[in-house]
Amino acid sequence: MEAWRRQLAQEYRHLCWLYRVRLRVPLFEIHEGQSRAGSWAPGLDTLSLASWLIRDHSWDVVLEVLKHEMSHQYVQQIMGRGDELPHGPAFQEACDRLGVHPEFRTAQGAIPRLLRGERQRTGGMLARVEKLFALAQSANEHEAALAMQKANAILRRYNLERLDRRTAADYDYLIINPGAKRIGAHQRLIAAILKDFFYVNVVIARQFEAHSGETLRVIELTGAKENLAVADHVYHFLSHRLDYLWQEYRKSTGAMGREKNSYWLGVLNGFREKLVLQDREAMRTTGNNTDSSLICASDPGLIRYYHARYPRLRTVQHNGPRVHGDTYQAGQQEGKQLVIHKGVGTDGGNAGLLLAEG
Repeated sequence: MEAWRRQLAQEYRHLCWLYRVRLRVPLFEIHEGQSRAGSWAPGLDTLSLASWLIRDHSWDVVLEVLKHEMSHQYVQQIMGRGDELPHGPAFQEACDRLGVHPEFRTAQGAIPRLLRGERQRTGGMLARVEKLFALAQSANEHEAALAMQKANAILRRYNLERLDRRTAADYDYLIINPGAKRIGAHQRLIAAILKDFFYVNVVIARQFEAHSGETLRVIELTGAKENLAVADHVYHFLSHRLDYLWQEYRKSTGAMGREKNSYWLGVLNGFREKLVLQDREAMRTTGNNTDSSLICASDPGLIRYYHARYPRLRTVQHNGPRVHGDTYQAGQQEGKQLVIHKGVGTDGGNAGLLLAEG
């Protein structure tokens, strides 16, 4: 538990820096048997979290509860309104200041399912996309490609119409945890594909793992919930498909293990080229010359959500890795034929110290 307390103190200081608030660092306590997820004791300057919260939930949930209790502290120490209702207007203002997720702004009962990878499916557009991804499993290559193209067209139309009509969207975040201390080149490339073609923003973050005490790298997506569901599915589909395609290529060619990354990058760049062509065709047929990446960048609601969640970011550029030319080209040709299929699934995850992907 001492390691957890140290991490909480570090996260507390980082959150104060991130949201530009000056709070007195409290005494941190972790209680066994405590029924409430967290509590703030103003007279004792003590912030308590339950041990079951840290053991049983992902770290982003711990951080949301921490920010909830910090908001109580902010009301008392900064706003001087500690005599108001515990979760009244002053507390809501403090939550805005500290970027508390909407589902963590009430008196804490059950921990919200939303951040634990149990997101509810949404109907309408997402249901149609799921159906088309299922049709994309067809053995007929033409039918499969047409199904994916139609799915992309639905996504594009949905997001363009939402912006044109200024329809309110429910924005959220979703974290993909590869379970490693670094994000591989192929994972960064998948993340870039999601950002440019699937209507989400992408941030590479650091996440503490309570069970191991290690800090890992994660990929955090932000966007409308429907777009998050699709992007999450695309990420996991591509990750699993890369392994399958590499094994098939290695069986047929006897390629060396060191060539795997080259093949993966080739597949992903080939797939990216396919998406670029599809985007251009969609712009030509609809008469709307806005490419997919600019649709996301033009969403004022997402821009506000993004900046509220990440008030301080820095952009990091990464040099491309060296590749084996022939293996890369073989992967590139495979990627140009790649079709996303199967149902849309979602996962939840964690957040931590943030770096924007440039």
